[in-house]
Amino acid sequence: MRRLILAASYVLPTLAGLIAVVRIAAKELLGGAGWCGALALITASAWAQTPSPQQPLPSLSPLSPLDARLRKVMADPKATAAAIVAAKKVTFFCEVCHGVEGNSVKPDVPNLGGQNPSYLLTQIDMFSRGLRHYQFMEGLMKLLTEDDRINATVFYASKTIKPAGNETSEAGRVLYAARCAACHGAQARGNENTPRLAGQQSEYLRLSITRYRDHSGERIFEPMTAMTASLRNTDIAALTAYLSSLQ
Repeated sequence: MRRLILAASYVLPTLAGLIAVVRIAAKELLGGAGWCGALALITASAWAQTPSPQQPLPSLSPLSPLDARLRKVMADPKATAAAIVAAKKVTFFCEVCHGVEGNSVKPDVPNLGGQNPSYLLTQIDMFSRGLRHYQFMEGLMKLLTEDDRINATVFYASKTIKPAGNETSEAGRVLYAARCAACHGAQARGNENTPRLAGQQSEYLRLSITRYRDHSGERIFEPMTAMTASLRNTDIAALTAYLSSLQ
């Protein structure tokens, strides 16, 4: 209920937004999605409203229990430099899939370079606790100590991402502005607990969005499940083309 109220605050102040929500929800209801589907779309539309420059991006999910330690390290230049060096005992293995300095060598594996540090550390913790599902990553993250997790996060956050895509999509840009920018930001760079999507691998984005939409179980986050509920495959392709081309 708290999330629904927060979501509604993005859309209800605008009449046009409210009308759009009602139309989409009614269409889904008549199409057989039922009240749950309609409610999900109302919630999704609320998250889709682009915030004003004065309105901060929402923080909707909890951060890692190690986040305070991470911030302390990153606030100290010497500690940051030491963490980057120490991380190499872990990242040499990660680069097999995620690439040197976190620029992935595989289209279905995410770039880690330049990712928001608090978000990245939270995802590492979620894998280690079985709250995010991918068998290989779950097993690997459980082997890392708390210091390893913090050091790897600092290492990748310090790197620069290289955009994975060469071609953009105007349709994707319009979809992103309408559905995604409220949480991920106008330039798709996210915030402390929302991922940077700009420059990400397109196939990884396609798989992630599709998994949220199809309730496959690998990715579980109610706002994303709601937001992706009515996306067609062509919509997802346009979004991923646009996002992967961003700096």
